[in-house]
Amino acid sequence: MATYLLDFDGVFFRYGTMEPIEGAVDYVNDLKSQGHKVIFLTARQRYQNDPEHLTVEKTEQVLASLGVAFDSIVDGVSSPRVLVNDEGAFAINHPLNSPLQQIMQDSPRPPQRSEVVERVYRGLAAVSWVAWKYADSNDADDYVQTLLIGKSLTSCGGFDHADLVARYRRRPGYHFHGEELPAGGNHPQYQGQISKLLQSDDPLYQATDGVADGAAMKVTAAAAYYLDDFQGLIKNIDRVTRVTHATVDARLSAILVALRLRQVFLDDDPDNMDRLVEEMRVAVKIMQFGDQANFFLDRVARARTIATQHDQPVDLLYKLCRDIGMDHLAWSTPIAACFWSYHNDTDFSKWFSHQHEKKMYLPRRFGIFRRVVHGLTLDRRVHAEDVQHLRAIGQYDDFVKTHGYHWQKSVDIDTFLSIAISIIAVRHGLDSVKTEVPQAIEMFGDDLATLAEQLVQMPSRKASCQREPASQNPQRAVASKIVRAG
Repeated sequence: MATYLLDFDGVFFRYGTMEPIEGAVDYVNDLKSQGHKVIFLTARQRYQNDPEHLTVEKTEQVLASLGVAFDSIVDGVSSPRVLVNDEGAFAINHPLNSPLQQIMQDSPRPPQRSEVVERVYRGLAAVSWVAWKYADSNDADDYVQTLLIGKSLTSCGGFDHADLVARYRRRPGYHFHGEELPAGGNHPQYQGQISKLLQSDDPLYQATDGVADGAAMKVTAAAAYYLDDFQGLIKNIDRVTRVTHATVDARLSAILVALRLRQVFLDDDPDNMDRLVEEMRVAVKIMQFGDQANFFLDRVARARTIATQHDQPVDLLYKLCRDIGMDHLAWSTPIAACFWSYHNDTDFSKWFSHQHEKKMYLPRRFGIFRRVVHGLTLDRRVHAEDVQHLRAIGQYDDFVKTHGYHWQKSVDIDTFLSIAISIIAVRHGLDSVKTEVPQAIEMFGDDLATLAEQLVQMPSRKASCQREPASQNPQRAVASKIVRAG
């Protein structure tokens, strides 16, 4: 007889609850009736658990009330879990909160590390290509901030608040079509979230507001770094986001894009929209956002419905832009881009049509894109909802101040394509633009292959943190101590 090791959250119980998943009770009892051993492995603690209502002791009481037979529970077990055995080993990466059914021997194997590295490389390369193709130095911030976050994580062995703030404040050293890019990749006159960080001298600067979609445009590298830990990804994407954006909607937009990227990085049920929606609900519980997340989740559910009804990319683009939006709002462009990424059209170039002038690619037109959507495509009713929500969360005046000049006049094409094409490239490859991608990468000068390798590393290697000695940067050393203490 075999020994079955089962997780509680997301496998036996719906994540973060005491509610059994469909088929879970019968599945475990069937295993016991056949003579197998059942051992539960869980991150839940027996006594001092967070949250308190999910202690192992209370979990045992629920199992008893359900009539579930098992052999033992091993608590406080972190993820991922690696089985090393000399005689018969079999593992399943069970889809989160999916019905628990009989495990078949032909279940898909987990991805090889080299495959994941290649996918992460494609995601980073796609962000580079979109910025290069869009060719506007005022809109290269997607790539600049994606890379500075990735470099901070890999050089510091994880999130380092002071290091990330310092990188935002430095010029990135990129010459974009011959023009040197400023700190953060933003135009010096831009009054958004990065400008607020640059105007402060706080080494541990943290935003107090911010509802724009800039929170979601820069998570490709960070999503790759925390790929092996579902809960860790959610919490650390949020820590990165909080540096520049404070509102719940902005933080959720970054988490949404990170979870969508996780789907395609791991090639784990990558076309399942329902799973993404469910994982967002779990993320809201983990972050304890409660009712503050309702507006964002309603837009996610609406986008999912649209994406299931329209599978042609042009039709889907129009409907998402009309009923979700493509404005510089956290619940607009990021949600639309994530659900547009579920289509299977891999011809990226057709979304761009540039004129060549003075050795520079200038964004005069965007081919199909310009003919399908524009600033007034958004339904008036949806726009009214946006205004009402902005007022409700106290962000209306600030958003109008920073983004009002193009509200209902244009759509956020570069951010939309940066998010969506990064996801699609991971899922389906870069073949349609394979001759252009090297040019984009060469212009920025980053070694994306090596960075992808560094991002996709075993969790044990992420424990080592490579920080400057305190004597070299005393201000940063003090700041880092404050972060770790808090």
